[in-house]
Amino acid sequence: MRVVFSMLAMAKNKGSGLALIGVGTMLTSMIISGFILGYAADVWLDTRPIFMMLLGGLGFVGGILKVYRFLRDA
Repeated sequence: MRVVFSMLAMAKNKGSGLALIGVGTMLTSMIISGFILGYAADVWLDTRPIFMMLLGGLGFVGGILKVYRFLRDA
């Protein structure tokens, strides 16, 4: 929870509401693309939920890291 508050504090220092829209879009697209690629791998290899959950989780972690770097550096 502390990370979320620190990320919001960093975003408030930037002063741009458009940056927050971009952050939400980045996070959502990373998660959705992970689930879609995982689903495609599961259909191709006939292993239903394994790769979808794995790549969806990796998409979530990658999205969080990308958002953190964006808010830290911008």
